[in-house]
Amino acid sequence: MVLEKLRQLYPELTKSQRRLADFIATSYREAAFMTASRLARRLGVNEATVIRFAQRLGYSGYPELVQDIRAIVQDELYATSLTTDEAAASDVFFGMLAREVDGLQRSTGHFTADAIHGVLSALRVARRVVVVGQGIAFPLAQLFSASLRLAGVPASCPQPDALELAALLDEVGEGWLVVGISVAPESIEIARALRYAGEQGARTVALTWSPISPAAQVADWAISCPADDLFPLPSVAALTTLIDALVQTVAMENRQAVTERMAQVARVNESIIARRRR
Repeated sequence: MVLEKLRQLYPELTKSQRRLADFIATSYREAAFMTASRLARRLGVNEATVIRFAQRLGYSGYPELVQDIRAIVQDELYATSLTTDEAAASDVFFGMLAREVDGLQRSTGHFTADAIHGVLSALRVARRVVVVGQGIAFPLAQLFSASLRLAGVPASCPQPDALELAALLDEVGEGWLVVGISVAPESIEIARALRYAGEQGARTVALTWSPISPAAQVADWAISCPADDLFPLPSVAALTTLIDALVQTVAMENRQAVTERMAQVARVNESIIARRRR
């Protein structure tokens, strides 16, 4: 097996060969579909080095090395498929888990680059962010708002009460971003809140179960995660992952500031706990 050969021979490899070994060890799924010339260009070595590397591992040439790498990928795919099929057939929980994973993979096909970049750009420049959700979507709105605050974004989440939402939206204007999260069955109030915010000059985002939901229809940007009618209850796995990915992207762009903020939050928390003990 190629990975075991790399482990055994790594100390004896040249600097260029180690570069190849490092790439294959960590990115063998990508390497499995690369020619010798493409791999050489990717790692900044010449093609002859790639061929000698394959021979150093005991292969007659590069094609034989690639064949061994592809065998690993095929084994992994077969094992994953077998595990999923067996789980779905023998255990309800693992069957549901496999279906959630499948739903998440399908959802990524609904995300357009323009919508994702638009939402991220709006989060970066917003003077204030308001995240709204009702019913099962309210905890998701709280999660998104709290996570954004940790990332340094001025975000808030009003209670799912019409009067409090109205009071907050009365302040909305240019420079604000209002995010509505909707899960089927959808609350029409979320769409109305987005429409009102847009009329006051705010930018609006809908994170929703369908591209044709009421919230999606009135928002500046809409990102939809398709609903699976095979579930007895609305699934929030894809929406939750989408929310986390957006927050992590924002945080990654300001990693140092976020790290410092997290440390400060931890210090404040320790101070509060210490005072309670007195």
